Amino acid sequence: MQSAPIVRFSEFLGIGYFGDPKQHVVAPIFDQRGNADNAWAKVTDSQHQKIPAFHVVFIEHPAKYEFVAYPVELAPERINYALFRSFSSLDSMRKFRDSHGGKTYIKFGWHDLTRPQKFDVLAEYALVDSVEFVTASDVAPGTIVDRIRKNQ
Repeated sequence: MQSAPIVRFSEFLGIGYFGDPKQHVVAPIFDQRGNADNAWAKVTDSQHQKIPAFHVVFIEHPAKYEFVAYPVELAPERINYALFRSFSSLDSMRKFRDSHGGKTYIKFGWHDLTRPQKFDVLAEYALVDSVEFVTASDVAPGTIVDRIRKNQ
């Protein structure tokens, strides 16, 4: 069985979490709006304008965490874009985990040093089917999450 290719976005600076108790948004933050637009276009183009639903996994290590988001339905004949980011602090993951509830979405955003809010997001978003919080030892070898992590 041939596995679907995994391609990551690497140009974003970080990930922000925001929302209310019924809606949370995970926002990969790029350095410019054009980069966020291009990243979103890659997601929509890879799905022929159908916005994919993503599955999100937070992987906790002793002193860091990894964020992985990948399309729920992978298409072997197309490039499937996955999001991966490793962070050297557990603070933001714990804050998101402790307040997580309701639906979650992924929006692409950008960091804008000229604005007092510092970052903004595109209006478009992708649904998240579910969010998992696991430890590094919970990730089984050969799974899609393991393959994405090894491609970094």
